[in-house]
Amino acid sequence: MSTKKVVPPTPKRLPIPGVDKVILVASGKGGVGKSTTAVNLAVALRGKDQTCKVGLLDADVYGPSLPMMMNLNDSPELNEQEMMLPLMNYGVKCMSMAFLVKQDSPLSGED
Repeated sequence: MSTKKVVPPTPKRLPIPGVDKVILVASGKGGVGKSTTAVNLAVALRGKDQTCKVGLLDADVYGPSLPMMMNLNDSPELNEQEMMLPLMNYGVKCMSMAFLVKQDSPLSGED
């Protein structure tokens, strides 16, 4: 009797319409500069010539810092399908988990 190793299939990559490249900044540890690195990369990639389109997604549910780092003080508007539209600063479109939480709620992390 032979044993056959079962290997799970590689997940199928689904393209994101209009997106050529994705750069992910991640770490299992907090406070190591992930947000700082991501913001600096995004602004640098956007560059002075402003030829490439750059977006940032802050998916940190425990301490989203993108709104503070990108000086985003407004709430995102909703389109006709009630989907949030990204806020923009420094030529970079931004979405953050912080936009889903009201400012003074217990989940916002503010005292």
